[in-house]
Amino acid sequence: MSKRASELIADRLRRMVVTEELTPGTIVSEAYLSEMLGCTRTPLRRALQQLSHEYLVDTPPRRGILIPQLSVVDYQQLSQAQLFVGVELVDLVAERIDDGQLEQLRRTIERQEKCSRDGDFYELTTLDGRFHTLIAEATGNRYFSDFSRQLHSSLSRFLYRAYKATNGAGLSIEEHYEIVDALELRDPELARSRIKKHVTEAMKRVLSIIALGDHSQRA
Repeated sequence: MSKRASELIADRLRRMVVTEELTPGTIVSEAYLSEMLGCTRTPLRRALQQLSHEYLVDTPPRRGILIPQLSVVDYQQLSQAQLFVGVELVDLVAERIDDGQLEQLRRTIERQEKCSRDGDFYELTTLDGRFHTLIAEATGNRYFSDFSRQLHSSLSRFLYRAYKATNGAGLSIEEHYEIVDALELRDPELARSRIKKHVTEAMKRVLSIIALGDHSQRA
């Protein structure tokens, strides 16, 4: 089934927000976005509602559309949620994941490697979310999958800036391979320790870049 107009608009807006084509901290109008995207107000409003649920935009009444700043506090809280979800799901994932799902994870990481080499940081960011959502999908619980998808969309702005600043995602990709190796062994304790390592190390890397960006904006 093809995507609805509002979903296509949401995809375009999401890319504009994540890549900072729409500058963090600015306010834009519906009229401006409607003209830029060549769409009517109704599907645009549906798309904005979706992005608001992902914390990518804020829509205060009668004040336009705010593109939020990349906040250190927001990133810390999102990472805490990511860590909690990853650790809590790992027993189910290790028990239920099948060979086909493991292969999907490995193919996703291979695509990440190519994007990292090619400097396609937006697709690299998208694939990072896809990797973690595939793990959630292995539980067989669609609510976990939906939550993971929304969580990683919210994280995407931070990851994109970090990948762009460091010109790739070598360490993150290595950690992804380590997680898949542990899941292939059906070893929940090893997988848990590697997920903790991945999220906490990623948090350190991204926070150093976001904090530097905040300092540059204040200077």
